[in-house]
Amino acid sequence: MQVAWHFPARSPALQGLVSHSVNSSVSSPGNSSPPCSKSDEPLSATAPSTACWVAIEQPGPWSSQALEPGGSRLPDDIARALSTWSDHGDIKVVLMRSRHRHAIHRMQETRRMYIAPLRSRPGALLRLDLQDVRQIHDMDPVKFIAGDIAAPLHPERVDLVCTNGKRDICCAQLGRPLLEQLEAEGREVWESSHIGGHRFAPVHLSLPDGRIWGRGGELRGSSHLSRAEQALESHYFSAGIDLFGALFAQIQISEHSWQVSASLDGKDYSEVVERSERGLSVESCNKEAVNGDIFRVKIS
Repeated sequence: MQVAWHFPARSPALQGLVSHSVNSSVSSPGNSSPPCSKSDEPLSATAPSTACWVAIEQPGPWSSQALEPGGSRLPDDIARALSTWSDHGDIKVVLMRSRHRHAIHRMQETRRMYIAPLRSRPGALLRLDLQDVRQIHDMDPVKFIAGDIAAPLHPERVDLVCTNGKRDICCAQLGRPLLEQLEAEGREVWESSHIGGHRFAPVHLSLPDGRIWGRGGELRGSSHLSRAEQALESHYFSAGIDLFGALFAQIQISEHSWQVSASLDGKDYSEVVERSERGLSVESCNKEAVNGDIFRVKIS
């Protein structure tokens, strides 16, 4: 049996954190530029798209490029293997750690690993407990994508909060308060390496649904969907209609627009989604502003 989880429109307990993420003073040592989290860029339809998430427990420090050799205390050959997995277009790998498990790790206990095959087995979160991290060499990421893994279902929802301050200071300064808040709610929460979108900090990924949230509790999108599909999802989500579990389809009707539809519980939803220029935006602290694009439902 697969376990399906739904995240409320915005947890009331996160309301203060949403405000905090936008209004708090994030310090960026040695630079007078405003932090990237001060961006007012719309965050809907900004989740990275993937077919499968893999989260591997790795305590200790992480560099800005946590998955590269030397980016953590993982053996270099394992880091290279995981980087190769992440280079695959249909799988994303993050490191995770918990301040509550450092002592366990020092005693050479097992290392946690989660696999969420979003498209092949929606609603399933698989758990492996590795006796030796080098077991990763014997694993086939293609089987992860297909959900073809001999592993038990993890019965709990898992939240991964990006706190990697070496990648972006906003993630550390805004991610940790969110992590503490989610822990206080009794959730299973882990610190995570880079998920993407520091400018929307605090950012977190929920599994097994694969949804990514920004600014504390606003939906960026379900990561198994394309950005055009996420735009439709976000449009209805903001109106109080949750399309999680819907069957999505899209047809390109011009260079910059798509007819996107979703079917859920016998109801059909369809809108034209347009892609437009975002303009210059600072995507990371202490970096130059870059151009990008925005996907949104066309308003008649």
